[in-house]
Amino acid sequence: MNERIVTARDQGYPERLTALLGPEAPAALSCAGNEELLGMHSLALLCSRQCPGSMILQTYEFIQKLRRRNIAVIGGFHSPMEKECLRALMSGVTGIVWCLAKTIDRFKVPDEFKALADAGRLLLLSPFPATATRITAETAAVRNRVAAALADEVFLPHAAAGSSTEAFCLELLAWEKPVLTLAAEENRGILERGAQAVGTTDIDTLWPGEPAPPRQGDLASEQEEPET
Repeated sequence: MNERIVTARDQGYPERLTALLGPEAPAALSCAGNEELLGMHSLALLCSRQCPGSMILQTYEFIQKLRRRNIAVIGGFHSPMEKECLRALMSGVTGIVWCLAKTIDRFKVPDEFKALADAGRLLLLSPFPATATRITAETAAVRNRVAAALADEVFLPHAAAGSSTEAFCLELLAWEKPVLTLAAEENRGILERGAQAVGTTDIDTLWPGEPAPPRQGDLASEQEEPET
């Protein structure tokens, strides 16, 4: 995958980053893959490391249905739940924008993702220069803000009261960014502040249009329950 640098002065630089992040918007983005995915309707996926078991199952069911929608899903795919979601999305038709928390130069695309890249369904994106060779709490926070700023909506399944995830959710709501979450008592704090409760039955309303037909092997995989 050939890498291209897009600076804030270039025509292809996403206007949303400047509009929402202001002076904190990255000066440049490193891109490798299909940049046209940034022009699709998009959903940022952000899952914290700590998530109740029942909500893990609900999140997985949501992603299983979402994967047949012609949208782009943006995320760092770093937490365990995000990794599981990424594996599910691979077998669908969604575009995947993998937003990295370090330089793109040090990222090796796993072999199982090469077919995804060949099909034009993958874009690697990094807001960091070549000197950012390690993932840190700071680079992860920047990565999450960039992913959320790029997306039309954000799906954040769980935000514990008083957590940094809840604080981030409140920041997104202050941007007037639509934040989608699961209807659960554990999410009361963000639901009361403006997050929207969603489930699998809401996908047709949120992203209208005919779902893509299942591919060979999809129906069998849907019967498998995730480990909780």
